[in-house]
Amino acid sequence: MIEILSFLLAYFVFPGLLFAGALGLLFMGIDRKVTAHMQHRIGPPIWQEFLDFGKLLGKEDITPAAAQGVVFTLAPLIALGAAVTVILLLPINSAQPALTSVADLIVIIYLLNIPAICIMLGGYSSACPFGAIGASRYVVQLFSYELIFIVTALTAAVKVGSLSLGSIVTYQVQNGWLAFKAPLAAAAMIVAAQGKLLRVPFDIPEAESEIVHGPLTEYSGPKLGLMRLAYGIELFAVAGLITALFFGGPVAHTVAGVQIPGVVSFLIKTFAIVLLTTNIRNIAARLRIDQAMKFFWTIIALLAIVNLIIVVL
Repeated sequence: MIEILSFLLAYFVFPGLLFAGALGLLFMGIDRKVTAHMQHRIGPPIWQEFLDFGKLLGKEDITPAAAQGVVFTLAPLIALGAAVTVILLLPINSAQPALTSVADLIVIIYLLNIPAICIMLGGYSSACPFGAIGASRYVVQLFSYELIFIVTALTAAVKVGSLSLGSIVTYQVQNGWLAFKAPLAAAAMIVAAQGKLLRVPFDIPEAESEIVHGPLTEYSGPKLGLMRLAYGIELFAVAGLITALFFGGPVAHTVAGVQIPGVVSFLIKTFAIVLLTTNIRNIAARLRIDQAMKFFWTIIALLAIVNLIIVVL
């Protein structure tokens, strides 16, 4: 009973749904605020995402008459569940995550693809041409960035000799950040994450100026709110994974005799990565899908594979 209660507390409170959801929405709000300042606008307050999420939950839940209702409805729920589960597998407060698994790095890579698959299914099931076009673009882009994302993650695992995130974090505490030992892999993963999170210049599946909102065009009300919450948690999860793999993960510090918990350093580094992706998306223009594929399969794939070879040798 105690183990069940502990798991429920971890899943729904910390570091799960409540904690990760609040941080994800906060990161999205800060992203919008920073973007506005970079464009010489005032922009919305950083808590605007919380207001938007609450407003969406209170709106009418509409499912298009021609849509595949079950798939269309379940997609946001499954996406949200997968994103929260990833958070439980990340070492947020210490090298030991809330939920442990054998070869948890592989499990995380698998789970991080579920929100993308759910968005595609939501687009295809919406019976909307914009949704179908956006979903088809997402399929192509997934095959472009995912190999790079996997290769760079495996580079860190090969360097440490373990597929456990806890072991990778412990190794960095003893030997320094892997970002300094495998800088090409760290850079390649950050760029691949930009595509994974559909951020400019790789927001091709959404492309508001072309296909309205892509796979999410027909989503509204609570379903859209859950999709946005899942995206915010995924943003936090991807940045957190990069932090754990290449930037030391959570490390406790003592400052002026005061013990600073590891979660503080983890959140600072995660936030820095989110800000980096925000800056990238504000200085780049959207690519066409063929340009994105060429970019990922040439320059970024080369960076990832060369660094993996160096680490193996």
